Parts: sequence; structure tokens; C-alpha cells
Amino acid sequence: MRQALYMPALCAARRDPHVNAYYQHLIENQGLKKMQAVCAVMRKLLHAIHAMLKNETFYDNTRFFNMAA
Repeated sequence: MRQALYMPALCAARRDPHVNAYYQHLIENQGLKKMQAVCAVMRKLLHAIHAMLKNETFYDNTRFFNMAA
């Protein structure tokens, strides 16, 4: 599972503005190392996949990576 989510999480952390904001927040404000932040993004993507399958919805990065809170 970890191998399957690593590259999507890394690409999303670099290319998607919402995921990148979450990734930067983890590094700058939470004090995580880069690999720990990537693992946190992987976990969040896994939870998003589970929610999408359970609720039969489409991916919405503003919902899963909302930094307003």
C-alpha cells in the first residue's frame, strides 16, 4: 500500500495547490521532516480514497485538504 501511494502523494504535494499548502503546513508549523510530511499526505489520500468508495463520490481536493480550519 505504501509503495502505491508514495508517488501520487509526492506529485500531489508538489503540483496540487491545496495538497501543497497542507504539506508546507506540516513541515513549517508542525516541524515534520519532508518524508514524514509525505507519509502524512499518503495517509490523508488513503482516507480520501476510502471516503470516496464508501460514499460513492468523486475526488474533491478542497474537501479533503481544506486548510481553512
